[in-house]
Amino acid sequence: MKLSADVLEIIACAMLILVSFVGNTCLFYSTRKCISGCLKTSFLLTFSLVFVHLIKNLVVNVMKIVYSSGIVLDSAGCKVLHFTAALTTSLAIWFLLHFALFYHRKLYHIVYCSSEAANLDQQKHSLKRVSALWVAGVAVYIPVLIYTRKSEYLNTGNDTDSLSTNRIYMDCLIGFGNKQVEFYYGKIFLVLIDILPLAILVFVCFWMSFLLSEKKKMTYGDIWIGDDDSETEILRGAKFSILLMLLITPLWISHFILVYFLKDLAAYVFIPAVLTALSSGFSALSPFLLMLVNYKMKLVSFCNAKEETPAPQSVNVTLSPYA
Repeated sequence: MKLSADVLEIIACAMLILVSFVGNTCLFYSTRKCISGCLKTSFLLTFSLVFVHLIKNLVVNVMKIVYSSGIVLDSAGCKVLHFTAALTTSLAIWFLLHFALFYHRKLYHIVYCSSEAANLDQQKHSLKRVSALWVAGVAVYIPVLIYTRKSEYLNTGNDTDSLSTNRIYMDCLIGFGNKQVEFYYGKIFLVLIDILPLAILVFVCFWMSFLLSEKKKMTYGDIWIGDDDSETEILRGAKFSILLMLLITPLWISHFILVYFLKDLAAYVFIPAVLTALSSGFSALSPFLLMLVNYKMKLVSFCNAKEETPAPQSVNVTLSPYA
């Protein structure tokens, strides 16, 4: 049973690493043209999500494969595993919320026909916000990095057989040494910094759903006018923000519930593989949804590149009055 659990987890990790690497690499490749030019907020957030997803799979899941192969992690390995897993999960939620808020603001201005003042420093402000999220994420999880330790618990006797399927969760523990710190920081604060952004994300996406329904009813003097490239990008970004919300929220909630009842589920050999799939499923699937945001979009709508001007018509051409 122990071998079966390890094999299932190795297979799950390997598949997630492959899918995530292919998806995120393709996503980065498809948006690389904006790196040297004008980097829009949407692409800056996309690049941030790409890096978060790659770090999660190339560090966390690779370490899980190593552990499931029989190589026991030391204290340093436990620290890196817990810190990276928690950091990448929170950053993915925060960046996705930023992504949804960005398209919600754009969609709001379209639906209610309000003019949005052009801000030349918008990209600089966006870069500062994204950088602040990275710094905040590292700062929030520094205690996890410090207090994570390798458990002295040894896999001996029949009492430990039921815990063999979640050894990596039992061997790498976070010991704060203070019950109040463990309660307020470990059980309340660390949960709130994920669940509050998720709750806001759900609210924003439901609001965007309402705005999208209002956009369908819009007419200009009882005449419907087609969307230009920029509006198409905003509409597509809003729709896929909703899809991404519907993907990450059930995954996070399911993973949280399973971890909370992990001791009761220890006897099931598929639990490690399921936990891995839930924790890394978003990083594996979301790149393919994000690529759809850019599908068949002109580069001018993203990077403010100059549109190709059509060749001028000859002045000698006489147009028919019936044309």
